[in-house]
Amino acid sequence: MKSKTLALTNGIFGLIGGIALIFAPLFILGGITNDALNDDGSATSTVVLSVIFILVKIAILVLGIVGLVTYKGTGLVKTAAHVLLIVGGAVALIPLLGVAGGIVSIVGGALYLASLKNFKIDAQ
Repeated sequence: MKSKTLALTNGIFGLIGGIALIFAPLFILGGITNDALNDDGSATSTVVLSVIFILVKIAILVLGIVGLVTYKGTGLVKTAAHVLLIVGGAVALIPLLGVAGGIVSIVGGALYLASLKNFKIDAQ
C-alpha cells in the first residue's frame, strides 16, 4: 500500500506554496523597497526572496511529478491532482504568471487533501 505521507505533503505544500505564490509580488515589492531605502547599494532582500520563490515553484513541480510516478496505476489519488501541481509549477516558472500558477497549485493541493480519505488505516 502506498504511503499517505506523500499525498499529505503534496496537499499541504500545494496549498501553502500556492498561497505564497499569490502573495509573492507583494513580498518582492517589499524587498525592493527595503533595498531602495538602504544606502548600501545591495539588492540582498530582493535576491533572497526571488530565490526562495523560484525554489517553491520548482518544489511544486517536482512534488507533482513524484506524486504522479508514485501513485500511477492506483486509485488512491486522481490524476487531476498530479497534473494540476505539475501545470501549476510549470506555469509559475513563466515570468508574470506566478499568480496563475499559484491558483492552479492551490486547486491541486486541495485535490490531494481530498484524496486522503482513499487511504485505509491499518488497525494493528
